Amino acid sequence: MRTQTGFVLAWICLQFIAGCGGVAPTANYSTVTLLRVSGSVTLDGNPLPAAVVTFDAEDGQFSYGLTDSNGKFSLQFDSAKSGVTPGKKTVRISTTRKILGLNSKEEGGGEDGGGEGESSKTSPRPTELVPARYNQKSELSVEVSSSKKHFEFPLVSQ
Repeated sequence: MRTQTGFVLAWICLQFIAGCGGVAPTANYSTVTLLRVSGSVTLDGNPLPAAVVTFDAEDGQFSYGLTDSNGKFSLQFDSAKSGVTPGKKTVRISTTRKILGLNSKEEGGGEDGGGEGESSKTSPRPTELVPARYNQKSELSVEVSSSKKHFEFPLVSQ
């Protein structure tokens, strides 16, 4: 009887898990205005490679990008769609922030306390190259519009 009960419980669990793994919800992009935004980041006159650039809206939504070896970036709205919504944005730039699917298999990082996982216990935490006034305590803000979609960020370390 115990074997039969265990089999039934295992079958119920499998059905539950299979039901949870159904088709992922899809976003309705027709209700969102997205503008393709690009730009570049330099630090002390040199291109800043492998930096995460986010444009944060007041409602908590953000678009993100990763600079290439020349400091150039393009923003993503999510993993499927490029762009950013129009309006005022706080810009944050970090060489330690991790965004799932962009530059990491996990979310977090930066000096704001994120990224405390198993990997942080086995390897030293990377040093943030970008001053806080450009990331956690960002003083950078932009207005994204159909006429303003390219931005240059000449950062200085001092």
